[in-house]
Amino acid sequence: MQPTTITHACPESHTIPYRWATPGQHAQAVLWVAEHLHDHFPTLSVTDFAQAFHAFQPDLWEDGNDLWLDYADLARLTQRLAHSPLVPELDPPVYCADVRYLAGVLHYFHLVAVELRAEMQAGAPLNTLHLDSLIDRLAIGNSVVERVRRETRSQAVAHDPQAAADFGD
Repeated sequence: MQPTTITHACPESHTIPYRWATPGQHAQAVLWVAEHLHDHFPTLSVTDFAQAFHAFQPDLWEDGNDLWLDYADLARLTQRLAHSPLVPELDPPVYCADVRYLAGVLHYFHLVAVELRAEMQAGAPLNTLHLDSLIDRLAIGNSVVERVRRETRSQAVAHDPQAAADFGD
């Protein structure tokens, strides 16, 4: 693989294609990868990192003192590892703040809907405080939802052309 991006390398650094690197250079690169990705994949051993590294076969960068991977190659290796069977399902799974927030919003809507259903079954008029609150909350929209939809639109459309209709295209 030829380098396609500018690295953080110093001017005297050069690339070593995977196939030309020595076993010692491969081992040094695997240790560098394991050190840089350990926080992302704490359950993986150095052997697991080595397996992923050798399957990916990235070019190495060297400046005489250190050996490392190009940032773009490190990012691609990280993505491959994330989808690899080497990475076990986390228990409990780790969710970002946006996911927790959106789960809270959906839980709120669920609770209001349950209360509305009970009121409607009891014969209450449809113009209730719960219904007004739900409609107001839905009508306002949600900036997190809009941002997540905007940021994931291209991924969704790339995987499913029908998804363009879901995004209003």
